[in-house]
Amino acid sequence: MRDAIRRTPERSHRVPPWAVDPVLATLIVLVGLTTTGATSKNGVAYEQRDTLAWLLIAASTVPYFVRRRAPVAVYAVTITAIAALMLGGYDDGALPWVTLVGAYTVGAYRPAWVVVVSAGYTAVLLIVLLVGDVRLFGFGEFVAAGGAYGAAMLVGWTMQARRDRIDAFEEEQEEAARRAAADERLRIAQELHDVVAHSLGLIAVQAGVGIQVIDSDPAEAKRSLESISRASRSSLAEIRQVLGVLRDADGNAAYTPTPGLADLPKLVSEVSDAGLPVAMTVEGDTAQVPAGVGLAAYRVVQEALTNALRHARAGRATVRVDAADGLLQLEVTDDGRGVNGAASRGHGLVGMRERVAVYGGTIATGSAPEGGYRVAASLPYEAAPE
Repeated sequence: MRDAIRRTPERSHRVPPWAVDPVLATLIVLVGLTTTGATSKNGVAYEQRDTLAWLLIAASTVPYFVRRRAPVAVYAVTITAIAALMLGGYDDGALPWVTLVGAYTVGAYRPAWVVVVSAGYTAVLLIVLLVGDVRLFGFGEFVAAGGAYGAAMLVGWTMQARRDRIDAFEEEQEEAARRAAADERLRIAQELHDVVAHSLGLIAVQAGVGIQVIDSDPAEAKRSLESISRASRSSLAEIRQVLGVLRDADGNAAYTPTPGLADLPKLVSEVSDAGLPVAMTVEGDTAQVPAGVGLAAYRVVQEALTNALRHARAGRATVRVDAADGLLQLEVTDDGRGVNGAASRGHGLVGMRERVAVYGGTIATGSAPEGGYRVAASLPYEAAPE
């Protein structure tokens, strides 16, 4: 139940306005039609609804079909029509209260100065009703109505401020993710450049010398080839060391074999031993998946399980792997706190996206439909040769 309540704002945020506003406006129109038109209430006589009354009721309700397109105009027209309805001696029913929706909309979608001006206009109309000897509208009703409209605008303004903060936070997170990805690529590029630039330059020079003297001075050509061989071995060793450091989170060189899909059972076992039970299913012929794609898949699963173990307070997780028709599909789910529990999940998500993008794949992350968190990736591949 708590999870459902927590996810309600997220679901409501995804509901499009075109699906909400017509329903809400229709309800307001029905309220206007069914709650007005009394000829007597609490011993006070009202005018019968005539053409003018119907027009004012329509002006008080129909504009709410476009309330988000023109919040101020809709609010000004509707409350003015209601004031005219009341000053004309007609029964206003529940119309003054349903137009609190208009006050809220102004607060939720317009700048502060517009909200203040709208509040001032509302106060002026309430004063006109108070001094206009409107039926059943005394000082108590004046205070109650003023407080209600003011509160509706305040709530709307609070929601607008909250929405702006969320948008700013999301933009900041996206920018941080972009910077992290760019920094990571730049760091790798700089490391590799520093390591191999000198050796590759030497190899190029020696290769040129060997080509020039291979016919006239075989001994010199042999020395050039030996120099190329030494430089190549040195470069490979240095690249191996750099990539080992990049693979190790502590900065220590890691010379263990590159993991792949065959290592997933061991990874699952280690995570289970660490306190997070993991169930894994594998379908298809994973042996046909190239090593590079397998490494990317392993890292995605590793990062997803690490996040579930460290940040999500999950009680269990599942890993599904399916390799078929040149497409490797991964899905890692947990029953933890979902997006609200680990909103950013660190910059590990950036690394996952970068790895998947290298192979032209796609990845989706977020709250799972049944709760918890879900990471789903698809990596296309060409079957490895036999």
